[in-house]
Amino acid sequence: MPSTVYGCNWENGGVKSRIYFDGSYMVLKRKHLQLILCIALISSIFAEDEKKSELKNVQVLSYTKKAEIMKFMKKSVTKELGVKCNYCHNIKDYASDEKEQKIVSREMMRMVKHINTTTMKPLGLHEVSCWVCHQGKKHPDHKC
Repeated sequence: MPSTVYGCNWENGGVKSRIYFDGSYMVLKRKHLQLILCIALISSIFAEDEKKSELKNVQVLSYTKKAEIMKFMKKSVTKELGVKCNYCHNIKDYASDEKEQKIVSREMMRMVKHINTTTMKPLGLHEVSCWVCHQGKKHPDHKC
C-alpha cells in the first residue's frame, strides 16, 4: 500500500474520507474535512493580506508593518498636529507623494530624527517630537 492515498467512500448516507498513512488509516468525517479546509482557506487569506500590507514609499520611518505605521501615525502625528490622515495622504493611494503636506512632513520627521540622534540622545535628554513646536496645531504659533 502506498504511504499516502486520499479517497472517498459512501457509508451510511454520508461521505467519509480515508487518509492512508504508512499502511494505517483514519476516517475523517465531513465536519473534520470542512474544518481542515476552513483552516487552509483562512491561512491563505491571511497570507494574501500580508502581501497586500507590504509597505510602499516609506522613507523615514523604520517600521516594517503597515499596522505599526498606522499605530505610530494615530498616536503621534494626528494628535501632535491635530490632523487626520487625508491632510498628508491621498486616501486611495497612501504611497502617493502628490500632496505637498506629505513632502513637508517627511522633511520635518527627518529633522526631528536628526535632532534626537545628534543632540538629545548624546546629551541624555528626552527625545523631542512634533509636539514641541506644533502643540496640536497644523502650523506652529512660533518659530522653534
